[in-house]
Amino acid sequence: MAGRPRKTEPEVALAAAMNAFWAKGYEATSMSDLTEATGLHKASLYQTFGDKHQLFVSALKLYFNITAKAQKDSRNGEEDPIKAIKKSVDTTIDQCAGGKGCLAVNSLIEVAPFDDEIDRILKQFRQRLDKHLARLVEEAKEKKLVGKSVDTKEAVRLISVFLHGLSANMAAGMSANKARTLLHDQLDLVLAPRNKFRRS
Repeated sequence: MAGRPRKTEPEVALAAAMNAFWAKGYEATSMSDLTEATGLHKASLYQTFGDKHQLFVSALKLYFNITAKAQKDSRNGEEDPIKAIKKSVDTTIDQCAGGKGCLAVNSLIEVAPFDDEIDRILKQFRQRLDKHLARLVEEAKEKKLVGKSVDTKEAVRLISVFLHGLSANMAAGMSANKARTLLHDQLDLVLAPRNKFRRS
């Protein structure tokens, strides 16, 4: 029947909405974009997810869950914590490929300064990622792969800042390979091998 909405599972529709926001940003994504992406009529979108802002919040949370799973999976089978850190940040680089950048970083720039709820959600996401990286840095120190003088909190802050900067550059066209090379070089500096801390 003409005009009848296509049947779409909520999980599939939410993933489609997430990709629509990711591609165009919150403000530029219209309800028409969202209905086209999800296959749901406007009334069905409102009924299932609420208004555009509520849908965006749900899409962000889905993005964070996907990212958290990717971070967890990156450690599977990897005993070396430094290699695990590189695999972990590589998952973010892979997510940012294709010119879209990182949805979290994009939202941090576009939406968070004007939206307390989004700002709070993004801070929770950053804290979760920072804790994940901090555990790996601490493990590397325990295994004497980096010097004890390395400040874990500062190392994580530097990794996070550099990763966010690369994400923004990838949204502007930087290739994933270039970003990965720059990031690994930075990690080698931040997580200097233990022997570089020994006095001659």
